Amino acid sequence: MRKPMVAALGGAALMLAACGDDVPTNNVAEAAQSDSNILAALGSHSDLSTATGLLKSAGLEQTLNGVGSYTLFLPVDDAFESLPEDQRTALSTEEGRPQAIALISQHISPGYVARDDMMRGLAAEGGTGQLATMGAQPLALRRQGDAVVIGTGEDGPRIVGDPVMARNGIVYRIDRVIPPAR
Repeated sequence: MRKPMVAALGGAALMLAACGDDVPTNNVAEAAQSDSNILAALGSHSDLSTATGLLKSAGLEQTLNGVGSYTLFLPVDDAFESLPEDQRTALSTEEGRPQAIALISQHISPGYVARDDMMRGLAAEGGTGQLATMGAQPLALRRQGDAVVIGTGEDGPRIVGDPVMARNGIVYRIDRVIPPAR
């Protein structure tokens, strides 16, 4: 039942992106002009260094350096500080790699979703929608004023700051870690 919502959000975003003069800057074109892939673009953003390290330790370098496009919702470094220290340490070890993969996969959506398209897609769906992830569950998104909140709870992660644009995707900073699917 929820899969049509994922398709509807993506379809609405794509249809709206193709509309006429009322569409703001074409973020897809801006990203295509970037010379950097996702990991290279993240290298110059110190507030995302923990998430960048986690992407690498999860073995996603080849995937994120490839030809596919991705939308990432990455926690800022301060968000990782809310995790217990032993969990943070375990995520960066070889033994913790399966947990790192499960955690970070829940933060990655295949395809490129520009912020304007996301906001229009959410508006078309009554303020809520879902995006497929590389993890076990889709991300529930909802609009709260001008903010986008991930998840269904009141204290869900919020998109904060400007996105990081890359030639093969876009990265949204979020203020909390999205827990892996259970």
